[in-house]
This record gives sequence, structure tokens and C-alpha cells, in this order.
Amino acid sequence: MGPTEAGGEACGPCWGIDVDFSCQRCAYPGDIYADGCCTRCVASDRVRDLLSGENGQLGPQLAPLAEALISAASPRSVINWLSRSGGQLLASLAAGQAEITHDLLDDLPQEHDTRAVRNLLVTTQVLPVRDEFLARLEIRLRQALEPLPSHHLRIIRPFAEWSIVRDARRRSSRGRYFESSATVDRGKIRTAIEFMAWLDTSDFPLSDLTQSTLDLWLVTASPTRRKAIGAFIRWTNARRLTRQLEAPTRSRAQPSVFHDDAEHHDQLVRCLTDQELPLDVRIAGAFVRLYALPVTRIVHLTTDCFKRDQDGAYITFDKAPVLLPPTLARLIERQIANPVTRSMLQPAPGSGPAFLFPGPLAHQPRRPHGLAPQLLELGLPTLAAHNTAMIAIAADLPPIVTSDLFGIHVNTAVEWSVLAQDSWADYLAALKVSKKRV
Repeated sequence: MGPTEAGGEACGPCWGIDVDFSCQRCAYPGDIYADGCCTRCVASDRVRDLLSGENGQLGPQLAPLAEALISAASPRSVINWLSRSGGQLLASLAAGQAEITHDLLDDLPQEHDTRAVRNLLVTTQVLPVRDEFLARLEIRLRQALEPLPSHHLRIIRPFAEWSIVRDARRRSSRGRYFESSATVDRGKIRTAIEFMAWLDTSDFPLSDLTQSTLDLWLVTASPTRRKAIGAFIRWTNARRLTRQLEAPTRSRAQPSVFHDDAEHHDQLVRCLTDQELPLDVRIAGAFVRLYALPVTRIVHLTTDCFKRDQDGAYITFDKAPVLLPPTLARLIERQIANPVTRSMLQPAPGSGPAFLFPGPLAHQPRRPHGLAPQLLELGLPTLAAHNTAMIAIAADLPPIVTSDLFGIHVNTAVEWSVLAQDSWADYLAALKVSKKRV
């Protein structure tokens, strides 16, 4: 096939070329990949060869995956992926006798290829959807506990399972357990393990731990470790495994970076009207500037959070729907209708609500670590915008309403309310500092 002057396509004979560029199997014109066959037919052959067992038959468990790969929008992407190590792992699983389960994949090295194969199996509903961040925490915990001596296990295992993992499961059940949450939790467990090892090296039994000994460790530990050890010490204090020691607490820094009203307004208008910006960036930037949403929350919004009725368009961030400006509502509708997909496969019908910001893995959202730098690069920084929007919200709404609408802890809402209503001098001073930094 080739382009015509009118903008259409013409076949080889119409161009005066006698060579037949049609697929020898399905007669599709052009797109020949190998052995006279088009990419679609080649991808179909390779998928069936890869997923067939030792008897040469395609097993029923992997039939949905095979069908999805064969009918993928870009067969060339399927061919390229199958030729990499992820395809080899999938072939070995297909050749095995065991049923493919999450537990089976959990026993493999948790590398990129394992995650990619798991994503394909979940996307095609061969495996059920699960909270991968929570699951990875549990996998890392098992791996971390395995080499520990018994006297450490007696302490670390109940701390990790009953304090860290149990809380993680509770947050996951509410849809509030994110990648950043898992990173913090893994750090708490890792720090507790390192602290117990340090006690052994220093010949300090945990039961005899004194404040001066703890302070000695805190002096030599990194800032991240100093914050993380607090959870472990508070847990040992509560169970009388240690004396009542003063554990480091996570201090909440006073907001210090803001935009003035004009700058904040200009950036919001740019998000709503600048058609040169990517659509997902415009929506995310508006969410930050209107509703003070952090990027980690934004990427986990699903399309079913958005509703429209005769009174207008709404989006639900937490418990109650929030009325949207008409321009932003139209942008969201465009995003839902034509999302920028980065995945080789799309989620199967009925597999649950789609993410408003889909990521490279079909059933997972875009990573916040990619979206936040993109916003910054395009002149839409998130920290100052979040603080400025939060000040405005806290000045207009009672803390309990702020908590219900935007899903922040009521104590945090109270702190912002105090800052907004009773400490304008602090706000103005912080604003002056932020302008000097710029």
C-alpha cells in the first residue's frame, strides 16, 4: 500500500508495481513481516507456539491471554515483546505442569519481567486483580525474615506483621495504599532489622536498652532511618519490651512555599485553556490548583469517580462528590473517551473501573514519579500550588468538610485551618520567603 495525492492509499498494481505485497495467508495488503506474512499472522503464530504446552496444545488457562495478544492493536509490539526475556518467562510457565497463580509468581525473582508477565495475566483475567504494592510488601517481608536469627525473629516478625502489614492491609481495603506508602513501610521494617543487628554488635540487649543507647544510634543513623525507627520503638514501648523510651516522631514542617493569587490564577487558567499542554497534564495541574490533591492521589483516580447529571458534573475524591467547573469537566470527558494508553494490552471488559491516568501496565495507573516531573518541566510545579490551594480551601471550609471532600486526615485539615484563619502573618511571611527563593 502507498499514499495517493488525495490522501488515500493505493495497492501495488494501482501504482504500476507487479509485486504482490499482500499477506500470503490472510491477503492483508502490505505490512509484510516475515515469510510473506503480515505482522498479525506472524504474531498469531508466535503466540500459539509460545503458549502451547509440551503436547502442542494451548491450555485453557492461557486461552484468554493468547486471544488478547493475537487481537492486540499493535501486533508488532507483541512480536517485539515475545522476543524479549518476558516472553521466555511466559513460555516456561506455559510449558510447566503447575497451575499459574500469584503464589507461583511470588516465588520467582521479583524482577521487571516477572512484573510484566503478571500484568499480562491480570489484564486478561487469567489471574485476579490484587493490590500489588501490598503484595510486594509481604513478599519483601518474607525475604527479609528468612535469614534472621531466632531471637530477632521473635521481635521483628510480630512488629512487621501486626503493626506494619496489618495497617497496610487496612489502608489497602480503603484504596489508600500507594507506592509511596509501601516504600515507607519497607523502610520501617528494614530499619528495625538493622537496629536489632546493631544492638547485637554493640552487645546491648533490647530489654536493657536505655535512652542514651538509643540516642547514640540516632546520632549515627541517617535522617531516613531516624524517622523510621520511631515506629519500632513505639511498638516495643507499648508491649513493654523496652523501657518508656522517647522515640523520634515525624515532624510536620510548616508550609513555606506558596504562589501569590495572580500566579496561582494564571497557572490554573493555563491548565484549563492551553491546548499545547498534554491533556492529562492539564487535568492533573487543575486538580492540584483547585483541590490541593497530591499527585499520588491524582494518578489513582478512576473513571467511575466522574459523574454527570442534569445539575452538572461531579468527581468524588473521597466520601462526597465535588462539583466541577464546566471546562475541567469537558477535559475529563475527553480524557475518558480518548485516554493516552501506554500498554500493549487493554483491560478486559468487566475487569473493573479504568484509571483516569492509565499507566504502562494495563491495570495500573501512571506512576506519580513520572507525572510530577513532567508538571514541573512544563512550568506547573506541584508543591507551591498544593499549599496555595490548601490555604484557600481551609479558609473557606470547616475542617470536617475538607476532610470528607478531599480525603485528608481531619487533624491535617485542622492544622491548615489554623494556618489559614489564625496565622495570616505566618502565611505572609512564608509567601515572602518563597518569592525570594524564586
